[in-house]
Amino acid sequence: MNILKPQHETLEIKGKMSYSEGRRAWNLIRLKHDLLKEFPQLKERREKFNYKMIMHRSFEDLKKAIEKMEKEGNLPLVLFFGRE
Repeated sequence: MNILKPQHETLEIKGKMSYSEGRRAWNLIRLKHDLLKEFPQLKERREKFNYKMIMHRSFEDLKKAIEKMEKEGNLPLVLFFGRE
């Protein structure tokens, strides 16, 4: 997997998720304009993109993963789920 890297600065973006009745899943996360500015590649509609989501069970596991990402030169995107 080729990891996309941000172009500018640290962002804090708030958005909403949607539930699809037909698919019975939380399957739609809309990307805000600010995020698309950081990752202009995502505007290429003919390209295929994927994602990888990792949830660590402890801060210790997360710290180890961050050290590995740092060696590989990858910056993680931190995503929090919240209830309104």
